[in-house]
Amino acid sequence: MNALSRALETSQQYRFTLDDVLRMQAAGILAEGARVELVDGALVEMASEGAPHTWAKMQIAKRLMLLAGDAVQVIVDSTLRLSPTNAPDPDLYLYDARLPLTSVGGANVGLVIEVAQSTVKYDLAFKAELYAQHGVRDYWVVDVNAATIIVHRTLDGGLYRDVTQYAAREAVTSLVFPNLTLCLADLPAIR
Repeated sequence: MNALSRALETSQQYRFTLDDVLRMQAAGILAEGARVELVDGALVEMASEGAPHTWAKMQIAKRLMLLAGDAVQVIVDSTLRLSPTNAPDPDLYLYDARLPLTSVGGANVGLVIEVAQSTVKYDLAFKAELYAQHGVRDYWVVDVNAATIIVHRTLDGGLYRDVTQYAAREAVTSLVFPNLTLCLADLPAIR
């Protein structure tokens, strides 16, 4: 075992906060457009998006924005502040438009959606655990490969107790915003 391996095993790793990351971006140390998210104090590289992922995300965002009107904010590809050391960048998240964006976190975000093409297992396991531990009440994974929506609900002890898979022709209604419904079969096909 070399000295670096021993040092890594015996030392405490530094955990970044979102404020640290924002300062690194301001100083030019970390590019503002870097495809990373903050998870448990570590900067984690995000997977590149394929065309089906991008198309699905665009179509879902358009549909939800149309249904949401002025009552619900639909945020696309932006940081969701769950805690000082956890700030993932979900594909979409929605919240009550009366709340200021700076106050939105796990417990008061209405819906988080991850669109998954190459990250299905990560989004269903690790991301589901992260969102559950931070109180996200309604978490959907849109699997573009299988054309399904996997809905996570009913928080209990930092875990989702109700996980249901919906086929492309089945409509899913938001738990917090009952006027928002998504049916993958209703979205335009990828071009």
